[in-house]
Amino acid sequence: KQWYQRRVRAQIINDFDPELLDMKPALYFHLQQQKLIELIRSKNIEEALLFAQTELAPQGEDYPELLAELEKTMSLFAFSDPENCPFGDLLKPSQKHKVAGELNSAVLESQNQQTTTNLHTLLKILLWSQDMLTQNKVSFPKMEDISSGIINNST
Repeated sequence: KQWYQRRVRAQIINDFDPELLDMKPALYFHLQQQKLIELIRSKNIEEALLFAQTELAPQGEDYPELLAELEKTMSLFAFSDPENCPFGDLLKPSQKHKVAGELNSAVLESQNQQTTTNLHTLLKILLWSQDMLTQNKVSFPKMEDISSGIINNST
């Protein structure tokens, strides 16, 4: 079932933009790395090792800058409880979100769409503006906590 789902996902990406994964080898690697992580998570060690040898190892040879990430992922095999090892963060949902975000950005970029949200851009501008005003010793109402919108008027 997992094999079929991975094939379907890869086909969807290729149907959408056949050159996307060829043009972004790091994205392709991260998608493959996520597949390996899911195999490790499901304790399917034999299939995970075979997948790593046939799919990821050649990418590590072709793109040496990805080798450290491959080694970090492969180190999960060395621990009986990989979720509580030094590289257990790879098994957390945030890793999936990171890869999904990278894929979403690549898809948007390939369609000449904006890869960041307007809110994200506005927050970056707000923080930059506050830094510039602070550096120039200008008094202004500073947003102290962005998540709650708390403003300190004494700045």
